[in-house]
Amino acid sequence: MEQQKSNIGSQKAGLACTWIFTLLTIVGWLGIAGFWMPVPADAGLEATKAWFTQEHQWGVLIGCSIFYVAAGVLTPGSIQFGIMLAKIEGRWPLWSLTTAVCGIFISLIIFFNACAWLVAAYRPETGADVIQSWYDWAWFAFLLGWIYLSIEMISTAVVELQDKRETPMVPRWFSWFTIAGAVSIITAAGPAFFKSGPFAYHGLLAFYYPVVVWGIYLNVTALYMYLELVREEAREKQPVAAGATRKAATA
Repeated sequence: MEQQKSNIGSQKAGLACTWIFTLLTIVGWLGIAGFWMPVPADAGLEATKAWFTQEHQWGVLIGCSIFYVAAGVLTPGSIQFGIMLAKIEGRWPLWSLTTAVCGIFISLIIFFNACAWLVAAYRPETGADVIQSWYDWAWFAFLLGWIYLSIEMISTAVVELQDKRETPMVPRWFSWFTIAGAVSIITAAGPAFFKSGPFAYHGLLAFYYPVVVWGIYLNVTALYMYLELVREEAREKQPVAAGATRKAATA
């Protein structure tokens, strides 16, 4: 029983990694690095270089360093998502494993994105065309990774909807929201075709909307999974309490 309690504590810590990732992302990448309002895709070579090497150099170096740490922290959170789903899916949990693997892919994508943005800010003497190339590559890798996020979200919802208990781990309305979000973030494919407007990599539909959907999916799903662990813990304690009551009655 002590081992089971310890295991639930570990699983709670795994889910908490999702919230730590979110916090580090907001503080490091969006805040310190300044990516809450990134330099536009159509700003031009010199403006992009100035943003990285003059206006935000130290912010990018510090903020993106925090961001790649956040990417590492996301890994156990993604694995715990898969574990929680596998409890529902049962033997040969294809979609649960898909959720976990896609989450790990996303953490690797973020790591390499952070490295690319660090490269862009690293040497002020680097040519503007080189900095622009690194900047473009990082955004394409980040946003075109929507396909892994979409697959992760659909896989998560597919398993959640198999949960036929009276109180499912995740409410069905949120599972359907997850599917709708997974389909709608195809807007993140826009940067391959646009340098300005809502579908550019600094745009409302290509950047801000998918990031918000991703954040809601990650954090709300983690919350419902955490509450399921709380219920699991309570169920494990019930036999112990019942046994103690019987023992006291026969004493």
